[in-house]
Amino acid sequence: MGERKAVPLAPPATSEQNRTVPDHICIGLIPDLGLRVVFARVGETARSSRALHGLAPTSAYLFAQALAAAALFGAAQRAGRANLQVVCDGPLRGLVVDAEPTGSLRGYVRGRGVHFAGDPARAARAALGGTGYLAVRLDPGDGTHERSMLELRALSLPEDLRRWFATSQLVAAAADVAVVPRGDEPLGDVAAILVQQVDDEEDAAIRGARARVAEGMLARALCAGASAGEVIAAVAGPGFELHADVEVAYRCGCSPSRARVAASALGREGIADLLRKEGRATITCEFCRRAYVIESAELAEIARRLEPQEAGGDGGGG
Repeated sequence: MGERKAVPLAPPATSEQNRTVPDHICIGLIPDLGLRVVFARVGETARSSRALHGLAPTSAYLFAQALAAAALFGAAQRAGRANLQVVCDGPLRGLVVDAEPTGSLRGYVRGRGVHFAGDPARAARAALGGTGYLAVRLDPGDGTHERSMLELRALSLPEDLRRWFATSQLVAAAADVAVVPRGDEPLGDVAAILVQQVDDEEDAAIRGARARVAEGMLARALCAGASAGEVIAAVAGPGFELHADVEVAYRCGCSPSRARVAASALGREGIADLLRKEGRATITCEFCRRAYVIESAELAEIARRLEPQEAGGDGGGG
């Protein structure tokens, strides 16, 4: 995949992330080192998502990692949406996260009730199982998209994310995701960082960032309560210049009209069966758990509108 430059998404404010508003994406440059940096902090969003979806501890830990990782991809888009998907043979089964350049995140976990006691990273590997893949889809909103898939060799989202950047990017990069506890809260701080070299040729600055990532510098900085600027300096180096500071929030774009589209996907026979058994349809959004009820009269109207479409499809196959 080609290089995608981060562009300002909001007017620059200060060089430090506001500590009182923890969920932000900071985008900028370290000119003296020739590095581009995206830092995403999503702890509040991860905690609220855990409650929204009723996630057990290991499921919540993996979803928190995925939210942070997806935020990096969303921030790299000028428009449209980035989609991160994990599919695995373990009890987690998989997860999906959508991210937009506006800072909007949403997603869901297939295995919501997974909990393995002990070290969270080891528990996450057990939840992923033995095989799986990481898929990233970048949709710039112009009708095109780029999609890439990577085997989960490490069965660790941070490690396999680094492999994705190593194999899918044309520029040298360092990336990491960390989830650290605060007291009794296992999702005390959740963040991800992406450091990319501006020039094509790899140099000492990006190698240094990779070495610090390998040493666990992101998690160490978060444990110390560092601000965004302090985290970036610890991982990428000094001299960061902020270009954009974007607030992160969990937002879903579901609506009654989309629920009706979902109902129409049942087809006339499916709707007729639903009318006989239930008398109405309840469509629950996987991303936000909101339920939309479509009563019998509206279902019948949806089926009526499908009749010429399905009749035309049947006739075309004769």
